[in-house]
Amino acid sequence: MADVLSVHSASALIYTGKGQIAGVVISSSTAGVAQIATFYDNTAGSGTKLLESYISTFPVVIFFEERFSPTFATGLYLVLAANMIATVWTRQL
Repeated sequence: MADVLSVHSASALIYTGKGQIAGVVISSSTAGVAQIATFYDNTAGSGTKLLESYISTFPVVIFFEERFSPTFATGLYLVLAANMIATVWTRQL
């Protein structure tokens, strides 16, 4: 199993193929305005939602225990609103 760390400031294809989300840290530079970050099991910003988080003032930090990690089969695509940064840890299956 290979672990991958990636940092994104815009919507992006993070991974192609099977894997798991091991952890995420998402922040926004727009204080007081709720913004959305959505992870999809796909190679585009549509399809099956794996995780959706609303971020406003404080960063969201989530690390999953392996047995509770969201899994994806097709790929992992992240849709970010403007002024957001996401650090994503994934695990190859």
